[in-house]
Amino acid sequence: MRRARIGRLAAGVAVAVVLLLAVPLRAEAHARLMGVLPAPSSTVAAPLSQVLLQFNEPIDRSLFRAEVDTDNGTGLSGDPVFQTERTVVLRLKPGIAGVLTISWLAIGTDAHPVQGQFVVGIRTAADASSLAGNLSLAVQRSGSFESGAGSGWLTGAIEAGRSAEIVLLYATLGVLMVGALALWRRARPLPAGPGASLAFPRTAVVTPPGALDRASRTLLVTGGLSLVVTPVIFWFEASRITELIPGVGIDRILFSTIGAVAAAKTVLWAAVVAVTLVTTRRRADARPVGGLLLGLSVLGGGLVVAFVAGTHAGTGSASPSLVYIPMMAAHVVLGALWAGGLIALLLVVFPSGDAAEIWPAVTRFSRVMTFSLLPLVAAGALLLLRLLNNLNALWCTTYGLVAGFKVTAVLVAMVIGLVNNRFVAAHRRDEELPDTARRMMRRSGPTIATLQRFITLEAFILLGVLVLAAVLGETQLPPLFNGRVLPGDAAQDLNGVTPGLFGSGCQ
Repeated sequence: MRRARIGRLAAGVAVAVVLLLAVPLRAEAHARLMGVLPAPSSTVAAPLSQVLLQFNEPIDRSLFRAEVDTDNGTGLSGDPVFQTERTVVLRLKPGIAGVLTISWLAIGTDAHPVQGQFVVGIRTAADASSLAGNLSLAVQRSGSFESGAGSGWLTGAIEAGRSAEIVLLYATLGVLMVGALALWRRARPLPAGPGASLAFPRTAVVTPPGALDRASRTLLVTGGLSLVVTPVIFWFEASRITELIPGVGIDRILFSTIGAVAAAKTVLWAAVVAVTLVTTRRRADARPVGGLLLGLSVLGGGLVVAFVAGTHAGTGSASPSLVYIPMMAAHVVLGALWAGGLIALLLVVFPSGDAAEIWPAVTRFSRVMTFSLLPLVAAGALLLLRLLNNLNALWCTTYGLVAGFKVTAVLVAMVIGLVNNRFVAAHRRDEELPDTARRMMRRSGPTIATLQRFITLEAFILLGVLVLAAVLGETQLPPLFNGRVLPGDAAQDLNGVTPGLFGSGCQ
């Protein structure tokens, strides 16, 4: 009873730690313009005293930068002024006229940099005739209206780090979920000894000792590597910001939301390693580990919360957040069950070489995935459509193209998964036949080696999907700005058409 209370206390402490760490994880990401006044590429009559920018989310005030360039130097009068957390006013010098080039750099509270540039013409009676030509030339020379910022090598390093982070997270969650679904079995109380441990009151968890040992080693490896990867990703992200904004030190970013998220992830991964070590030691002493297993599950849930906090949907880019954030969390959990579950089968179950252990585990996993695949795909499709804002963005934007490759890879993995499902069904049919009928059959059912090869292929393709997911997370979302401006009657002309995928027109 005392040991059971200690286990429940440890689980309660783990829950409290996860809840405390989840408090600062509400981060915004990939700031996008929703309104501009005056409108880009428009001309307005002098005098013009200010330019307004309205973003879709709160902007870090200390990291926001803006410039207004004219033929006579800067047109800014003082620093940018925040009317709200989302609306910025750029005050202009008195008497300014001609073509203005407005450049801005905004960073959401997760420290993801976004930059943009557009031009505006201020018309006076003296230069009304020449302004249109000058404005047209300035539009051709101006940069992207909205795009991601930072050097290519840093962005590539962050994408590589994110890929490793996702793979390690999914492998960890896969081991925990596959263990609960396919390995751990509840039975009557058993005496303490190898392969048995008191996990629940009046019951025992019976599982092959080798599988538990391999599961523990896998968790130690994934947790240990994540303890290295998480700070490295933070360092790259902070370096990208200091490169874009000279004078901003790492310490400033350390105490921002990005620092809080990185710290929370580091603590959670350290807790996973610590709890796994304690669990392994208690198992060696034939002591209860039920509370510790529950604690590992809670920590896994905390890692999901921390990961979702840095995704496009989890950061408020898809609204209403009360709908799309839980949908994203469910998508991550089900995706980890699929991709991470296959990794867990290959690392934990198949190494035993015991058909009596492998086939039941794969069969239970296949049954669960049969019902989980539909909500997984449905949640992913809904999130993608919401983030794209319109189907045209699927072939007209970088984000849409990367998402298209990801969807294609998922479809290929689903086909291979269907083959594996048929293997399992064929094995079940063979098992249901009488021994005499099985001996008389000319061909036996699928072998474990064949099953393992196809599961390896499916897992390999899903690893590619996870890499694309990491690239997608660092790719700027399609612009929200569709020509609407803030309250006012400024005119604009943004009807240019550019080539899209397969020659389609992108407006």
